[in-house]
Amino acid sequence: MKLAHQQFGEKPVQLLMWEAGNNGFTPADLADRVGGSSRTYENYKYGATPTIVGFFGILRTIKPQQVAKKIAEQCGGYFIPLPSDKPFGLSELSKDTAEIMKETADVINAVAKSLDDGKVTKAEKKYIINEIDESIEALLRARIGLKERP
Repeated sequence: MKLAHQQFGEKPVQLLMWEAGNNGFTPADLADRVGGSSRTYENYKYGATPTIVGFFGILRTIKPQQVAKKIAEQCGGYFIPLPSDKPFGLSELSKDTAEIMKETADVINAVAKSLDDGKVTKAEKKYIINEIDESIEALLRARIGLKERP
């Protein structure tokens, strides 16, 4: 395997193992749920790389958002987790539409505030991005609800 490909694989795997630990998974937990030995999962923290099947087994087990974001960036895309915390029904459509409008207005307000002084700081960029993500999540929640309804 070419060095560049190996280096591409090492970082996401190390990040995956870090995120697994932060989500409460030990190497022994992963060995029990995905298969293999806990020593194998311990080695992934230090640069060993799993097979593609092993990698996806870990992904499905821990559902890592940071790794998903990194992979999406490498592929020229952007990862936003699907919202699943709010039920959706016909009675929710009006409330969700109001939420979409509120979140979109928050984006517009954040941009307008940041442009007041003619420059956009790192903190303002981070705030605007957060507001955009919240707006997209509101839109996705409505989209998922509408798509799942008969």
